[in-house]
Amino acid sequence: MSSRVKILKQQLAQLDERLLVAWQQEQKAAIDHVRQVMNFFNLVPNQLRVDRRGTYNTKPVQMKYQDPITGATWSGRGRAPSWIRNRNYDDFLVRQPDDVGAD
Repeated sequence: MSSRVKILKQQLAQLDERLLVAWQQEQKAAIDHVRQVMNFFNLVPNQLRVDRRGTYNTKPVQMKYQDPITGATWSGRGRAPSWIRNRNYDDFLVRQPDDVGAD
């Protein structure tokens, strides 16, 4: 490889290093600025969310299933835990206060 190519590659490596350092400094300055503005206006991160269309249920989901051995619970949402997987879900149903008068 020619000496000119080696020199250019070294210069490129040095510039890449300088670019990374400059980027990190700019990023830190931006974060500091955002923190100052948030502190000044008493903002919390949740207020920065973009409003979404529709309504979203943010209430906690009640448990629907419970493992009688360990007491672990599952709401029925998401991936089923190992203690209920490949079994009859009805065997693990939890009586909700609304269900008490149903029997």
